[in-house]
Amino acid sequence: MPRINQKAEEYARADFQREIRCRQGFCDLMSLRALSEASGIPHSTLWAKLKDPDKLEVADLRKLVKVICPDPVIMLALLGYSKQDIRRMNKALEESA
Repeated sequence: MPRINQKAEEYARADFQREIRCRQGFCDLMSLRALSEASGIPHSTLWAKLKDPDKLEVADLRKLVKVICPDPVIMLALLGYSKQDIRRMNKALEESA
């Protein structure tokens, strides 16, 4: 079943949470406590912010990116960019290179 734009924010949150779990496994940080120690974000704070990504602060997001390197497309979707915007930016980057 195709995704519709009405739930774009919900899908972006779910994709972000899935990406974090996948990258945790890839980086061998399977527990939330291990991720919290590696990123320097307190365990209870990290749990709450991953449960509701809208509460993520830029500093915490930077720490997560530094530790687990999530897919930039997932991060841009979480910030509200549509797939068309992302494709357009990607095309402009390819043309400028």
